[in-house]
Amino acid sequence: MTEITSKGLHEKTGQVLDRARQGERFRVVRGGQPDAFLIPPSDAVDPEWKEIMAEVWAAQEQVGPTRPNPVLLERKARRYAARVR
Repeated sequence: MTEITSKGLHEKTGQVLDRARQGERFRVVRGGQPDAFLIPPSDAVDPEWKEIMAEVWAAQEQVGPTRPNPVLLERKARRYAARVR
């Protein structure tokens, strides 16, 4: 991985982006500390949807029986009563 300063990136943006497009990876440094990473577009950054939702789906399976929403039950009862009149 190539280190480049933020000033160097500012001055040579086009060249750095061309090199990144060809597969080179950069660590952008500002004030001596890593500030960002610049990676080629072919590198997968975003996780798959299954990976994102795995924890949510597991939690949904562990939930016990749900109880009915009292507000919805009341609305249903009122609509029924209005139709009977």
